[in-house]
Amino acid sequence: MAAALLLAGCGGAKSTRAKADETVHTALFDFTCGQAEVIDSYNGIDIPEGDKLVQFHISVTNTSDSGFLIFKDDFQLQWGDGDSDFGVGFDAVDDDMLAEVTGVSPGSTLEGNILVAVPQDTTTLTVAYQETYEDGSDANAYFVDLSL
Repeated sequence: MAAALLLAGCGGAKSTRAKADETVHTALFDFTCGQAEVIDSYNGIDIPEGDKLVQFHISVTNTSDSGFLIFKDDFQLQWGDGDSDFGVGFDAVDDDMLAEVTGVSPGSTLEGNILVAVPQDTTTLTVAYQETYEDGSDANAYFVDLSL
């Protein structure tokens, strides 16, 4: 998983869990994931056989004093306990979807929809964001549980 944030130093990494529409506070930004919904189709995106298409809105507000890049793939999507029960959202096919990479200046907010194909029997989708220390080790982890 890509990480948009490199933190200096080491400290006790923690894990934070939230639900849809709750704001999560990271070292550099706040983010909120809206409630997920199953949709039948979206602007030419092909849904693999046996999957369903899910979308949710995400907003990211830069709370730091400097600008940085937000990568769509920094927000991993998890839907089960298996080794392959995760992925990232589809690449944007229009301006309503979160772009692959976007610069976010101090105080500004980036918004967009993330769409993902998940197995038909999925009932919960978890959005995961992992901060990383400069030495490459994992820092704080953030998880937002979305009901389907």
